Amino acid sequence: MSWKKSFRYSLLAGFLAVAPGGCLEEDIEPLKVGIVAPPFTLTLLDGGTADMERANGNGHVLTFMASWCPCSNDSIPLMKKAHARYEAEGIEFLMIGIQDAGSKFEKFVDKWELPFPAGYDSGDRIAHTYGVTAPPTTIFIDREGKVKRVFYGNIKDKEEEFFQWTEELL
Repeated sequence: MSWKKSFRYSLLAGFLAVAPGGCLEEDIEPLKVGIVAPPFTLTLLDGGTADMERANGNGHVLTFMASWCPCSNDSIPLMKKAHARYEAEGIEFLMIGIQDAGSKFEKFVDKWELPFPAGYDSGDRIAHTYGVTAPPTTIFIDREGKVKRVFYGNIKDKEEEFFQWTEELL
């Protein structure tokens, strides 16, 4: 075997040895259903604050999104529709921008004219705490502050399920 071929095989073997573990600095644990939602404070784009330090007697729908993500863009109309339907019943919606530039996320929120609060998760610290690895991810938290459900991906074609999951928070 030539030295070039040997080198290629060695390089490939080295890559395969590293690839399964990836190059992440930290492992992100998925959020477990039934636990009390981890506390966080998030500065909102309007200057206010979202405080998830304790259950306030309301259900919460947290959605982690990014401006560049087609599935995030596809999911917003249903989020707005659900917010209009459940806001009066005490369900609070919050969009959290992840894996994005803050200015791009702010333009994204403005473009969609969100009727509910949004904030940018600088450094994705809240996303990591909540086990979120990619947008869109939606987390349903009940009135006692416990994680009821976690949904990964586009909700555009999940209207019936989305409304059912939100009603479980009432």
